[in-house]
Formats: sequence, structure tokens, C-alpha cells
Amino acid sequence: MSWRRGAAAAALGAALALAPASVEAAQPDPLRMSGIPLPDAELPDGAISVRVIRGRLDDNVTGHVVELRQGDVVETATTDAEGRALFLTLNAGRQVRAATELDGTRIESRPFAVPGRGGVRLMLVGADPDAAAVPAAPAPPGLLTFGGESFVQVELVEESVEVYYLLDVVNPAEAPVEPPAPIAIDLPRGAQGVTVLQGSAPGTVADGPRVELPGPMAPGTTPLRVAYVLPYSGPRLVLAQPFPLDWESVLLAVEQWGSLDFASAQVSRRTELSPEAAGGAGRLLGAGPRLAAGDPLTLELTGLPHRSALPTTVALLAALAILAAGCWGAAGTPAPPPAETRRRLEARRERLFAELVKVERRRRDGRIGRTRYLARRGELFDALEGVCRALDAERAPAAESGPACSAPGDAAAAR
Repeated sequence: MSWRRGAAAAALGAALALAPASVEAAQPDPLRMSGIPLPDAELPDGAISVRVIRGRLDDNVTGHVVELRQGDVVETATTDAEGRALFLTLNAGRQVRAATELDGTRIESRPFAVPGRGGVRLMLVGADPDAAAVPAAPAPPGLLTFGGESFVQVELVEESVEVYYLLDVVNPAEAPVEPPAPIAIDLPRGAQGVTVLQGSAPGTVADGPRVELPGPMAPGTTPLRVAYVLPYSGPRLVLAQPFPLDWESVLLAVEQWGSLDFASAQVSRRTELSPEAAGGAGRLLGAGPRLAAGDPLTLELTGLPHRSALPTTVALLAALAILAAGCWGAAGTPAPPPAETRRRLEARRERLFAELVKVERRRRDGRIGRTRYLARRGELFDALEGVCRALDAERAPAAESGPACSAPGDAAAAR
């Protein structure tokens, strides 16, 4: 997915170019910035700079030990004359957390990933012993978007699709802001099993088909990760999803099976990812321009594998026929001779057995895919069960001792 990484790198470069050189100079309340990681293109790749202060920007804490935790590994560094501890040669992509013990209080940062390009700077701010307690001011309103790395992923499961929203809420400001309206996503009708995924921001709530992420939003990106299941019953499924924020650039990934394809009015570029490159099933990828808040993202899936309704219909009709015959007999009306009905059921049974053997041979010869094979095999077994039940109902109790559906030859092996 190199084109998506390239777009993300370009967006990140633009954000870094527009970012002010010093957050600390414009931030009147350092306590609100404590523990919030910010990208810094001027630091070496993968470097982490942690500044420790007491309440005010001019009260640096020098000669103080700061720790950086990577899983079970803890590295330490000592602050210099500017109150900064610098950590170098870190593994890109690893989740880390900075912390220190100051005046008997442990101060920790939010967990964040070590960047591959540029570094990260943050402050750990202790209480100012000379300052009177002042209630924190509420975060001001601010502009938020879904970043260019956000994407929607669709995967195929049995008679349904799993839909993943992997979104990044971007706050370009230098301080926490409140969204102009609550960030809430009302999922499409029929969505089931709504789940907040691991890695989503704390506070993400799923209440039935509605997902909410409360503010305020810290500077940088806040992850919103949610998944749900959407059942379908035919070869086509249409999904329409409005989002509460502007989306910088639409990205879609659809798992590719057989003739499965997708169409979207918001996609202007498409490509395919081979199973080898995707590490499993292939992917159909789509990208499009900015999507305004409230405008629905539409996604039409075609060529979905599905079971035919014929076996269920056959079984239902057979049951209704038996019920009707019973009612007719109970009413005193002579029932039609069962010989013709039984002959037809036996002929249909043999045709189904022959078709089952044919499907098994095609699968063995590699002339039918796994998805189509499983679907067709299930249809045939469902139809056979309906026919067998009808035959058992037609057969006199003492007429035969064997089962009505003994599978001859290859059919037995197929079952």
C-alpha cells in the first residue's frame, strides 16, 4: 500500500512544515501539555526529548532522572541545564511511555509510537509549589478532521461482511480542543456485534449502532477504532455511512474473493494488492478526494458468495405438502395415491446425489474454488435433507427397513 504511505508522508510533512517551532512559548498553561507527545522534525530520527519542569516554563528541573519504557525494557536519561533528557537509537514503531518521579508524585506521558522519521518532544510538568490552586479552564472549540491515514476495511465472513473503521482524529492546534459537536458515528442499519477495537482512544463508547468519542482532543492524532458485522442475503450489498468530521482523503480496502468487486462514488483511483503482498487474501484498494462532514461514503459490493434460497424453499414446500395431505386425510377426503409422489421424490434424490458426486470430483480436480464449493455443497445437502424427510413421511412404517437416503457409490464418499 505504498501509495497510501506516500500520501500519509506528504500530509505529515506538510503538518510539520506548518507547525510552530515552539509550543512552549505559546502555551500559557504547561500542565495541560504535560505528557502529550508532539512531532519534531529537527530531532534525529527516532529520538525522544523529554523536558521536566515545575509548573512554569522557566523552572527547569536539572540533573533529574527520566525513564522511557518499551514493554518490559526501561531506559533512563538525566535532564541537562535546560531540563531536557534525550533518548536516542530507539526502534521505530515501538510503543513507549516517558515517566519521572517529581516531589513524591509520579508523572507519566501518554503512550506513543517511536517515529521512523524525525523525533518526538514532550514535557513532564510537576506542580508549582508557589502557585495557588486554579481550576482548569475548559478546552476551547477547535477544528478537527479525520487524517489522511484513516481508512475503511471490509472483510468477508460467512453470509456477512466485517467492516472496520480505522480512523485518526487530527487536531492541528497546539493545545487540546473541544469538537464543535460530539464525535458520533451512527452505523448503517443492520449493523451487528459493534466492537470498540484495541488501540482506540480511552473513552470510546459503543451504544448499540452508535459510536461516540468524547472530547477534548489532544494535539496531534487521536485513534478511533471500531468494527461491526453486516449480514447480507444476496450477491449485492450497499453500505452508506456519513461521518461527523471532514475526511482529508478517502481510503478503502476490500478483501478479494472470487468475483467480489466494489464501486464507490467517492473513489477516483483503484488498484489491486496480490495475496503475496497482502500476506493472505488479496485486496482491492480505492482512494478518493476529501469527503465533507455529513456526506455519506457509499460502497456497493457485488459478486458476494451466498447460498441459494432453493433448498429452504423445497423443504418448506415439502413440509406444507405433508401438512396439507394430513389435513385432507383428517377431513375424510381420499388422499391421492402416494406412488407417484414417492417416484418423483426418489428421482430428485438420485439427481441430487449425482450432482453432489459431480461437485466433489470438480473440487478434487481443482476446477472449482473453495468458496463456491462450500456454498454448492451446502445447498445440495440441504436439498437432500428435505427430500429424505419427505420420503420418510411417504413410506409405510413396515414397507422398508433401510434408510430412505442411503448414498450409493461416490455419493457416500462425498458425504
